Parts: sequence; C-alpha cells; structure tokens
Amino acid sequence: MKIWITNETEKTKNYLIATENSIWITEETKDVNINDLIENNELSNMSIYKTNDIKEVLFNESDSQITIEFKDSKIKDIEINTNSEVFTDVNNFFVSNLKGVEIKNYSLLKQIKPSLFGTALFGGITWVLYTTALSIQNGQHLDTSGRRSLIRKIIVGIADFLGPTGSLIVGGLLTLLFVYTFINTIRKPKEGKVLKTLKKQEIKFSF
Repeated sequence: MKIWITNETEKTKNYLIATENSIWITEETKDVNINDLIENNELSNMSIYKTNDIKEVLFNESDSQITIEFKDSKIKDIEINTNSEVFTDVNNFFVSNLKGVEIKNYSLLKQIKPSLFGTALFGGITWVLYTTALSIQNGQHLDTSGRRSLIRKIIVGIADFLGPTGSLIVGGLLTLLFVYTFINTIRKPKEGKVLKTLKKQEIKFSF
C-alpha cells in the first residue's frame, strides 16, 4: 500500500491511496492517524475504484494535475490537483508500478481534441440558430413536430429570442472562446504522460 497527502486545509487532509487492485480517495481530519484508520477499517468519506476499471491516467506535468479516466463513462473522472513534489512522487510510482498499461507522451492531438470539438459544436449551433432566426424573421413556417420536437422547439425559441444578429454574436463569442483555447494550446502545449490500459490484461500495482 502507498499513501499520499494530495491536499490539506486547516482541518482536513485529502489522501490518495494505492493498493494492489484498487485506488482509494478519502478526506480525513488532520488530528487522526491515517494508518490506524486503515488498520481498523475506519476511513470516512472514502471512494474505492478498482484498477481494472481504469481506462487511462493522465499526468499533466505543466499543471501538476492527475486525471484518472474510467472505462465506464458513468463513473466520473477523478481530477487531483496537488503540489509538484507529491505530483512527481505519484507520477514516478504509477509509471514504475502500475502493470498492464502502456506509457505515452501527452500528445498535442489529445490536448487539442476538446477545443476542436467545442469549436465544431458551437460553430454548428451558431449556424443553426442564425439560419433559424432568419427564417423566423422572414415569416417562414418552421415545423417543430415529429422526432426530437423538444430540441427543435428549444432551438426555435432561442433563435426567436436572440434574432439573427444576436445568434451570431452569442454563438460567435462561444466559438471564439474554443478557438482561443485551441490556439493557446498550439502555442504552449502541456508536458506530461498518459498511462493507457491494455486490453485483456489485468491492471494492478506491484509493490
């Protein structure tokens, strides 16, 4: 078992704990002994995640941030922000001891994917709102019945409220936000490693 204090306040400490087949996340008061709590099964506010459920672990060296993503999309990603010393220790331990993974660099393509998706999504939404607002302005009848009628009604309602110019301004600003993020990522890509789990292999820590 390996234990790290990832963050602490005046009253509490946050822990990341690695066992052979699981990862524990817990928050405890500062006046307790974590080893005694573990030995007596008295940990509170604890979440346990099986290592076999992990999809990948991202170590963002530029921000000292650790992100654990799971195979099941219903399980929320774990994001841990800590100081550089703890980050380096966790990074080194995972790289050396987590079995059943392949280690890759934090590629630029992976970094720009969210901003590319956001740009395409909001660019498309802006165009739909703008053309819908123009149709309303020109007095055209818009059919909002059938499948996905609720989505159509929402789009028509927003387009009617914003109008053509407002749709371009609001949608354009949101799209530009993702464009800015994309450009900024290209200019200053982050450094780090990605531990991606291999199919049909057991994911576990060796101690």
